[in-house]
Amino acid sequence: MAAKSRSEIIDDIEDCIGRNGGAFGEWYVGITGAPKAKLFSQHKLKEKGDAWISRLAKDELEAQEVAEYFRSTRKTKGGASSAAATDLYVYAYKIKSHTKP
Repeated sequence: MAAKSRSEIIDDIEDCIGRNGGAFGEWYVGITGAPKAKLFSQHKLKEKGDAWISRLAKDELEAQEVAEYFRSTRKTKGGASSAAATDLYVYAYKIKSHTKP
């Protein structure tokens, strides 16, 4: 997967949220080095039926800036985090009763 710019990642996530419905506040946005493990093991998403997206950022700072944009401007859920050098992926998922923040 090729790295995307901050604005491309924001556009992709906003498009995903628009296609999958719900207000921004019904979505969680975070950063990680291993998106599938984070989504399916930690957050307990179902591989079939749950709405999610992940995008590779150019560096951990851009990933953190995208996540912060969604939390502060779009009011999504997500923990404030300091990025590790390996946290290059921004991910988002629609919160459901079975998911864990």
